[in-house]
Amino acid sequence: MELATVSESDRKESFFQCLDGRVKTCLLLAAVFIAVMLRHWYLVAGIWLATLLLFAGLGLPWSKLLRRLTIPFGVAWLVLLNLLFTQGHTVIGQVNLHFWTLPVYWEGLAMGFLIMLRIMAAVSLAALLSFTTPMPEILATLRILKIPGLMIDLAEMIYRYILLLEETAVTMRHAQLSRGGEGMPWYRQARDVGTIAGNVLVKALDRSVRIYKAMLSRGYDENAILPPYFTGKIPFRDLACGAAGGLVLLAVLAGDFLFH
Repeated sequence: MELATVSESDRKESFFQCLDGRVKTCLLLAAVFIAVMLRHWYLVAGIWLATLLLFAGLGLPWSKLLRRLTIPFGVAWLVLLNLLFTQGHTVIGQVNLHFWTLPVYWEGLAMGFLIMLRIMAAVSLAALLSFTTPMPEILATLRILKIPGLMIDLAEMIYRYILLLEETAVTMRHAQLSRGGEGMPWYRQARDVGTIAGNVLVKALDRSVRIYKAMLSRGYDENAILPPYFTGKIPFRDLACGAAGGLVLLAVLAGDFLFH
């Protein structure tokens, strides 16, 4: 599980990585929302291609991006297959099974392809944000944007403790393998994996309750005003870059409404 940002050995200083965290967070989150709203596949594909080109230009590791895209790509293909056989009225082909014939619809293909591109573009943009911006800067920017404090507090705790949860799962898995779990039939291994997952969830719930009680005992209040994370103003160069990026996104959104 790859949850942290790119390590220091993978980082290459560039203008985009040195850009103010507030600008990057607002710009890339806006790009995510616009990408999932676009109705034309070529505009979504353009945003995705631009993200990949920016990713390549920054010298970031492709292996980490591909790992993050694996699960969304699988979900996107499931959505595409589901819409392909269930949505539309223009039949462009059929799949013959032994007991059933499934029609393939053009409308389902177009909608599924668009949704697949939206998913891939949004995940790529989120990965670019996490790889180039420290998580404290992202969460501090969300506080500035007036996102409910409870949601940000939960995100901070998830980010802080998810690695401990992963470490616990790995330790339990190694203990299982040391007792000969690798040589058991596949159904026994599947049952053991389910047992490990259940135990990890129970331990996570117990730890979360204890942490929350400890926070309350120390005067935790979700409505408390915290000291600002950012103490300086946004540099003019970064502000101008963010404004230019915002104008490009608005132009893409306007083009989506104008093109038919």
